[in-house]
Amino acid sequence: MRRLFSIGSVALLIAFGPRVEAIGKDRLKLARSQTGKAEKMVEKSEYVGAERLFRNAISIEPLLPTAYLGLGKALVGQQRYAEALDALEQAEQRYIEWEQAVQIGDLEKRVVAERQLQSVNDVRATISGRSSASSRGSSPAGQIGAGQLTPEKLQTEQFLFRNHHQMEGFQAIPAQVFYLEGISYLRTNRRAKGIEALRVCLLTNHRHHLAHYNLAVALFTQGEFDEAKTHLDSAIKGGVEPHSNFVADLELALGSRQITDGK
Repeated sequence: MRRLFSIGSVALLIAFGPRVEAIGKDRLKLARSQTGKAEKMVEKSEYVGAERLFRNAISIEPLLPTAYLGLGKALVGQQRYAEALDALEQAEQRYIEWEQAVQIGDLEKRVVAERQLQSVNDVRATISGRSSASSRGSSPAGQIGAGQLTPEKLQTEQFLFRNHHQMEGFQAIPAQVFYLEGISYLRTNRRAKGIEALRVCLLTNHRHHLAHYNLAVALFTQGEFDEAKTHLDSAIKGGVEPHSNFVADLELALGSRQITDGK
């Protein structure tokens, strides 16, 4: 079973994973050519062909993180969510390793990548703990705007400060990785993990409007109507057209609760 930021297994994952080797320019060029073609196929919903090209790119250059993200997209497009989660987990690790390899220029500094991945793990574990402890009807949380210091953002920043963590680990990983993870978890009936992944997606990019919408739906299903409404409003402002039945059901739930509270 795939781990979700299992803190205890991070060191083993880094220590015994594929060894980082010199990135060959010709190999990289060929792999990127394959991913470029595959991305165009994804845009046309030609997911089977895209999967083949992304896998080719990975075989050519196993360190290229965009190939793993693309493979995750292609697998989600085919509704093969469990396989997508495996690819997206690889994408997380590869993006952090790639960041260190390119920016630091020393492919042997694995400890730096390990520390960044540990930071991501710790923050997600903290978010997961807060999510499971939240009660129905709690105040909206999870939206992070420019200059907006929400309780969730404040707690996250305090956590990072206390543990001497920085946001490089998150910044190295595109929000789309976490979004696709969230969708895959929700589609495999693991709602808590799906909500957690979507929250992290919004932590890295609060303007990911599809993440707002899917998080709203997930929160609605577990009775957190106020926060669901907040995320739905953000999604609509971002141009997402919600399903009319969902909007009606949420409004009905909010109205019914208000009537009950008023008695």
